[in-house]
Amino acid sequence: MAQTEQFISEGIKWIDETNPTKEEVAELSKTYNLSHHIVQDCMQPEHLPKFEIVEDVQFMILRYLSKEDTIGTTIQEITNKIAIFYTDNFLITIHKSQTPFIEDIRKRFQTVSKPATTTEVILKIVWNALETFDGRADTLSSQVDIYENEVMQRKTPNRQMEALYHIKREASLSNKVLMLMQEPINHFFPKPGEEPLVQDVKDQLLKMRTLYGQILEDINNLMNLLISFSAQLQTM
Repeated sequence: MAQTEQFISEGIKWIDETNPTKEEVAELSKTYNLSHHIVQDCMQPEHLPKFEIVEDVQFMILRYLSKEDTIGTTIQEITNKIAIFYTDNFLITIHKSQTPFIEDIRKRFQTVSKPATTTEVILKIVWNALETFDGRADTLSSQVDIYENEVMQRKTPNRQMEALYHIKREASLSNKVLMLMQEPINHFFPKPGEEPLVQDVKDQLLKMRTLYGQILEDINNLMNLLISFSAQLQTM
C-alpha cells in the first residue's frame, strides 16, 4: 500500500495509489466526491478498458502488458489495470501493483518547470500503457518467423500447430485490449496546445494494432499452410 501526492500545476493535485485498502478508497471517495460504487468497482481486477463520466468526474480504465516472457490464456494473466479519475482540478490513479512507467512519469512532472494539465499527464500514461505491448509484439513476430522456417522444412507439424495456437491466443488477447483502448482514447478533447499529445497517442494505438494484426494474419496463413501440408501427407 503506497500513496504519493504531488502538484502538477498550481492547485492541481495528482494522487497515485498503489494497492490501496478499502478504507483508503473510501477516504478518496469522500474527499473528492467520487461515486463510492464506481471506486469500489474499479478495484476488481477483471475490468476491461472503458470510459465513463459520473457526476462531472471522468473515469477510465486502462490495461497494460505486464508479462513479456510467458504466454497467458486470459487478458487478466497478461495485463494489469489502471483506474483513473480526473477533472480539470485533480487526478487520481489507482493500480494494484507497482507500475514503473507511472513512477517515471511522476518524476518527470516533478522536475519540469512548465505547469501541466490533468489531460497532459493522462495522455502520457496512456501512451506508455500502449508502449508496453511493443516489445512483446517483436517477440511474438520472431517466434512466428522461426515456425515459418520450420514449416517450410516440413518439421514436426503437430508441435508447430500447438505452438502457433498459443501464440495466436496471446496475440488475440492483446489485440482485443488494444481495440478496447480506443474508447477512452476517443474521449480526449484536447485544449489548445494538447493536440500533438493526443495525436501521438492515436498514432501509438494504430502502430500497436497494426503490429498485432500483422502477427495474427501471419499466424493464420501459417496454420492454413500447415493444414495443407498435413492433408498432402495423408494422401501420399
